[in-house]
Amino acid sequence: MSRTRYIAYRLTWTVTGVWAVLTGLFLSFALTPDPNQFQLGMDRGAYRALRNYDQPLHERYFTWMESFLTLDLGNTLYGEPILGLLADASTVTLTYLVPSIAIAVVFGVLLGVFAAKYRDSVALRALRGLSYVGFAIPTIVAADVLFIFVVDYLEWYNFSYETELALFTGRNLGAITLPALVLAVNMVAIQLRYARSESVEILREDFIRTLRANGAGTRSIVTHVVRNAASSLLSLFFSEMVGVMFVVVVVIEVIFGIPGFGSLLYDAIRSRDIGLILATTIFPICFVMLGNLAQDIAYTILDPRIEGGESG
Repeated sequence: MSRTRYIAYRLTWTVTGVWAVLTGLFLSFALTPDPNQFQLGMDRGAYRALRNYDQPLHERYFTWMESFLTLDLGNTLYGEPILGLLADASTVTLTYLVPSIAIAVVFGVLLGVFAAKYRDSVALRALRGLSYVGFAIPTIVAADVLFIFVVDYLEWYNFSYETELALFTGRNLGAITLPALVLAVNMVAIQLRYARSESVEILREDFIRTLRANGAGTRSIVTHVVRNAASSLLSLFFSEMVGVMFVVVVVIEVIFGIPGFGSLLYDAIRSRDIGLILATTIFPICFVMLGNLAQDIAYTILDPRIEGGESG
């Protein structure tokens, strides 16, 4: 299969998958009772009309799909625009998530390659040991310990996020530093361990021996190792992002009181706000599926040896 046909195939599969996910989520909520209609103190008939529950199922489905595709996500139970809440919360989360991911990818991969190349180095062996600790400690424990350490021992009480202030102020940027630190340490540990494991195998390949025999320096060898491990490390990156979006972000934002995407999802579940739950679960799922599409396409670019039909 040619690269163009493979990309077209993967694009078709992704679009179909997104449609199936959207349909499945709609049916899972449409065919189960909405608990809020009995708890809001609103007339049940008025509530059902507000949520289009009085319409036939197929009409609700097409209306819902059209609203999603046009980003007309409606309002929460309290009348707030869902799209606006998503935009504000995502901005907060991305402000610390993107730098954490960049640090994890760059330092985790490079440290992993050097740990594989210089296996007898005492410093790198100690670093590798620390990576096992960082990987083994659950995120909720690391976040709790850091929170208690900062409050009880350092007595820093002014690091909490203030919703009355803008995001890009010293107070709030300082507040998201702790979540970024927890996230970066966890992701660096994962990337380091995996990059080291991949690099050990690649350093045993014949072409690496040839490079050394020809007098290639450390920089050249590291470049070749990273290039050959890129496809595997890319796969790890996307699989790791799933856990970050659905677990880690929720945990650290709830613990540190950060009004980001994870806190929004947590609050939506607590309040049983069906519309907000759908919005905060659908977009990450779609992002993951599009990420897998980008990953498979990147495989064919990063590793020319992989044919389009064999990269999966």
